[in-house]
Amino acid sequence: MKSCRSLLYCLVALAVSGCETTVYNRGYSMKTADFSKIVVGQSNEASVFEMFGSPTVRSSVQGANGEYSWYYVSKRTEKEGFLDPKTVDRKTVIVSFGPDGVVRKVSESKYEKDISPVGEKTKTEGKTGGIVSEAFAGLGKYSKRFVKDKKK
Repeated sequence: MKSCRSLLYCLVALAVSGCETTVYNRGYSMKTADFSKIVVGQSNEASVFEMFGSPTVRSSVQGANGEYSWYYVSKRTEKEGFLDPKTVDRKTVIVSFGPDGVVRKVSESKYEKDISPVGEKTKTEGKTGGIVSEAFAGLGKYSKRFVKDKKK
């Protein structure tokens, strides 16, 4: 009877811990960053780097007039138990520089307005079966080899 109680307590503890919310913060930490310190027309690439560090992404192509941008990207997701994570907050600060390296513009983007992500999942190479098919997939291989070895 004592072991049944212990088992029941373990199952309840496992079930309750599975409902816990896990928070993931990825990318640049926007909590401590104050991008209002950037002075358009005065701040340059070196001063922005000194204040905020390396950007998450740097534009790889310059515009026709020589402008380029740095992107500071932040994403916060929450996951409850075994469910798929849900995005709670996304934010991107875009710092645009002129060809001389001086800040031309600072803007903020919240992906929901600008980008509508595709909801499909990327297919990857590999097996597509579930746990049961994986468990029994090798049975045919071994039985054929066993029969082949017996005939020798």
